[in-house]
Amino acid sequence: MDIAKISNLKSKFVSREVGNELILVPLTNNVAQMSELFTLNETARFIWENITDKTSTSNLEAAIVETFDIDNETAKNDIENFLKQMEKLLANK
Repeated sequence: MDIAKISNLKSKFVSREVGNELILVPLTNNVAQMSELFTLNETARFIWENITDKTSTSNLEAAIVETFDIDNETAKNDIENFLKQMEKLLANK
């Protein structure tokens, strides 16, 4: 799954902060599906919150490197893992 696709699908979720976590709740016909909650860790939350229709993988990678003080390879792997997980979650939708 690519970033543009996730950007387009963000409107099909409601996000809520609970403590230090971000919870995603999928919407079906504008109704929250409370039986399908997704909890994002700090890195996944950062990625989710920074994805827009203008976000590129390289821009996101640079932002992660700067924010979390990690190397580019780790940031790239984090993005790839996030995209794979989102693809799995959304495959059932």
